[in-house]
Amino acid sequence: MAEARTLGELTTSERLLAAAERILVERGVTGLSVRKVGDLAGVNPTLVTYHFKTIENLLVELAHRNLDPILADWQAIAPGMTLDEVLRTWLQPMQRVACFTPDGRALWVLDELAAHGEGVPRQLVTTAMLDFSTVLQAAVQPHCPNLGADELRARLRFIAGAALGPPPRVHDTVRLPGGKALDDIEFLLAFARAALAGQAATE
Repeated sequence: MAEARTLGELTTSERLLAAAERILVERGVTGLSVRKVGDLAGVNPTLVTYHFKTIENLLVELAHRNLDPILADWQAIAPGMTLDEVLRTWLQPMQRVACFTPDGRALWVLDELAAHGEGVPRQLVTTAMLDFSTVLQAAVQPHCPNLGADELRARLRFIAGAALGPPPRVHDTVRLPGGKALDDIEFLLAFARAALAGQAATE
């Protein structure tokens, strides 16, 4: 992975991707420009257009680098898994470190593109997430026969929001008494189980 290499070991295009990713993590899409990406990467900003033609193309590449490994992990979700197996296989990849930003998370980059991005990068992320949500819901539904499709979808979105964390996205995650982080996988699993338990709220 690129984060294991020093800045000097990255190719120029990777340096530009790394700079854009850091801006997304720290300032969001609105903080992004050709000049800012070039300046942070320590190269002439014209190299952004040389390597990627447009910022949109750069963001598509960045989306793929952060999204594809998560989607690959999620492909392990299959019918017949226990609820804990499904939840762990879903939630664990959501803790993946961002491709180039060791103190950020891939999910933060993807959420920023989906929530505030435009055009192809936004469509890429939202379509992938919507397609996966169908697979996830089908795997969870047999374990939650008391929940209708709409209620289950709402609860899964609630759990995903907990995994993403409350805005603003911070590197020093909120901690519970005793030091456990709110995004600790065991805490998230317990939260997810609780969120899926019980009767439907619409009853």
